[in-house]
Amino acid sequence: MSNRKFSFNVLNRVSAKERSFIARQMAVMLDAGLPLVQTVRSLSEQTKNQIVYDSLIELVNDLENGYRLSDAIKKHPKIFNHVFVSVVAAGESSGKLDVALNLLADELERDYAFRSRVIGAMLYPALIVVSMFIVGVIMVTRIVPALESVFIESGLDLPWTTQLVVTITNSIIHYWYIYIAAIAFLIFLLTRYLMTIEGQRVLNNLLFKTPVVGILIKDLEMARFTRILGIMMQAGVPIIQAIDSVALVMDSVIFREALKQIARNVERGAPISQTMMKYKDFPTTVTEMIAAGERTGKLEQVLGKLADFYEAETNQSTKNFASLIEPLVFIIVGLGVAFLVFSIIVPIYGLAGAIQ
Repeated sequence: MSNRKFSFNVLNRVSAKERSFIARQMAVMLDAGLPLVQTVRSLSEQTKNQIVYDSLIELVNDLENGYRLSDAIKKHPKIFNHVFVSVVAAGESSGKLDVALNLLADELERDYAFRSRVIGAMLYPALIVVSMFIVGVIMVTRIVPALESVFIESGLDLPWTTQLVVTITNSIIHYWYIYIAAIAFLIFLLTRYLMTIEGQRVLNNLLFKTPVVGILIKDLEMARFTRILGIMMQAGVPIIQAIDSVALVMDSVIFREALKQIARNVERGAPISQTMMKYKDFPTTVTEMIAAGERTGKLEQVLGKLADFYEAETNQSTKNFASLIEPLVFIIVGLGVAFLVFSIIVPIYGLAGAIQ
């Protein structure tokens, strides 16, 4: 039992940054000539994540007992997904494990940086929404109750907006537990539904039809699909296995199911592009470029170009989304503030006039 201290991991998860670090360090140390067991043991000594440490220690034991690296990492899906396992297996088969790991590390680092840019673009709108919620809570729990008694004692006829705000405030203050229970129950039902294939399909179709958001999601999925498939082909993963592995790491159930069917058709001898044309959610650009890559025998290079294109498109779509959502959030916040101000200020003016 190790006495070392680990960083606190409240979500009990392994980040994309940690995965890319593992792949890069393994590639560097293997390229430098270190034995595989010593490489994995060295990685276990560097990590501060308890999950990663425990998995790497088990990995060392499996390797010492004669397991291949691809078979050993397959036991730890929290760290090594299907793409990771497939690329490592291809590297072992070709005798170029360090090259395969370098390709994988490049992709994981690129994906991590890409996701960080997307998340960064969404932070400001999210901060505005959170601030609006906090202000609303303060108004409901502190300001409105303090003014309610003054309004009642004055005997003024309150406008309907003020009566509505007071009624909602009293309801929340006295029956807050019902609101919390109802929201928790709705979240539970929605979560359970979205865990089903049908729920995910409905959500995907809804998001795909949403202006700006639908384009952003499709661009993200195409960037991931083309980049990962290209990397796996460069590493020497058989095309059918590569498509199956990519399908398992797609976020959209629609693309996931389509890629699984495409893999089955390719297995029967059909070209990738010909099968992809049957699915309207794949952009025409992708199918035509893949068809060109299949004809010229340069599919790997074409996939890389497509990945670069869709990553650039996603960056632009993210900026467009942020540009759209910011004024929309400000309008909603402004209307909410205007409603509250009107509901509170009008009775105060009436009260001041009555006193005069």
